Amino acid sequence: MNTKFLRNNLLTLLGYAVLAQLFSLIEQNGGAFIVLIMMMFCVALHTGVLVLGSVILLIGGKKEQAGQWILAALLVGVIGFSACWGGATLAEQYSGSVNLH
Repeated sequence: MNTKFLRNNLLTLLGYAVLAQLFSLIEQNGGAFIVLIMMMFCVALHTGVLVLGSVILLIGGKKEQAGQWILAALLVGVIGFSACWGGATLAEQYSGSVNLH
């Protein structure tokens, strides 16, 4: 198993999770929404690219590499979902709750 591939994908996830938290620091009213939307979009895009890549590799006959891509997609999806909600909770602590009026 190529652990470098999984490590690079998890570091990419960490990168945009930190970036989402930094963007939420700018917003004083509802920074949690910024984290939720940005992380949701990034995790969905990242996981979708990994699943699409695994399908392409599977069609090409590279079953071992396709399995690595699926494992990376599963881990990015699960960890990214948790980071999305955890980051939103953290952002709500320092930016306050949303005041829509």
